[in-house]
This record gives sequence, structure tokens and C-alpha cells, in this order.
Amino acid sequence: MSGDELKDTLKQRFTSKFTLSAQDEAAVLKSAMLKSFKKGERIYPKDGCLGYAIIISGRARGLVSTSNFKEITVFNLQDGDSCMLCGFCSLGALQAEINLQIEEDVRMILIPREIFKRLRENYPQVANHALELMATRFSSAITAMDQTLFLPLARRIINFLEQNGAKNGLKITHEQIANDIASAREAVSRALKEMQKKGLVELKRGVVTLR
Repeated sequence: MSGDELKDTLKQRFTSKFTLSAQDEAAVLKSAMLKSFKKGERIYPKDGCLGYAIIISGRARGLVSTSNFKEITVFNLQDGDSCMLCGFCSLGALQAEINLQIEEDVRMILIPREIFKRLRENYPQVANHALELMATRFSSAITAMDQTLFLPLARRIINFLEQNGAKNGLKITHEQIANDIASAREAVSRALKEMQKKGLVELKRGVVTLR
């Protein structure tokens, strides 16, 4: 992505949404940078707040650790999403537990935390936008943990498959499903076999299709 393309994307997906002064808009365009993360990398809260991110490509998921050391996926990020990477440090009681797992190579435009902090302080529109993002992530986290605690495993698997477009066939391993819904691979495999007998799913090598 060239410098001009970066600026055009920033204008389209961030600065045009708010009434910023020419000086502040110029500061955003000048300071923003393109960041890349490889599949398998993690971004931890202890690494500090990075700023406001605009996802350009790739996929990542936010994880929260449970008391038995399982990890629950509490939200997903992909092309078109925006998030406050510093928001992972400020979700109330969850703040020490959430980190970001890179599932597919991610490219993002990052507005540094100092610049975004100044915008939040000076523009109510930006502050409200930040609060809405935090509320959305928090709501997703609560829903995910509630499902993990109270829904049967088969229902959690179906929810996961629906959310990930498995009606057309989803290339995924049982291990990946288990990691995403905070279960054991063996339990997920048994549940999927039972679901296949009932005609709920079709299993092929490395592919799960929801019926």
C-alpha cells in the first residue's frame, strides 16, 4: 500500500466520519502507519496500548482466558473492522485476560495512541465512537462466555459453524473448533460424529458442512 493509498483509506474509513480541524486531520494522516502481523502471532495487553486500528486484510480473534486455562473467542476482526487495540486493556474486569490471536496474516492502519487519545479528548464524536466500540466488544465477550457456561456443546458448535459460513463447507480442523469454543478436541470430535448421524452436519477430510 502506497502512502497515497494509505491516506485515501484513512480519509474514507476514519477522518470523513468526524468533523476534525485541518490541523488534527493532518496529524492523523501524517502519523498513521501500516502494520503487519503474521499468522500465529499474538498481541498481548501487557505489550501496551497500540492505538486505533483499521483492518485492511486478514483475520484475528480476541481471546479471554478462563479459570481452567481454556481460551474463549469473544470477538472476531476482519477486513472492514476497526478497533482500539488499547481497548483490550480497558474492558473492565476482563482487562488482564484479553489478547489478540492472528488467524490469517493481518494488515492494519494504526493511528498512534497519543493521536487518538487527543482526538477522544477534543471531539465528542470520536469519544462516542470509542465508547460504542468498547461496548460492542464487551457485549460480544459477555455473550461468548455465557454460551460457554450454559449452552450444550452441540449448540455451541452449531453457533460457531453458522457464524463462520459453514453451510457452504468450512475448511477447519476439530482442534480449531475446540480452541474457538473453549472445549476439548476429543469432545468436539465426538459431538460432530453424533451430529453427522442426526443429519445436522456433513464431515469430510478437513471440511465441515452445516446442513
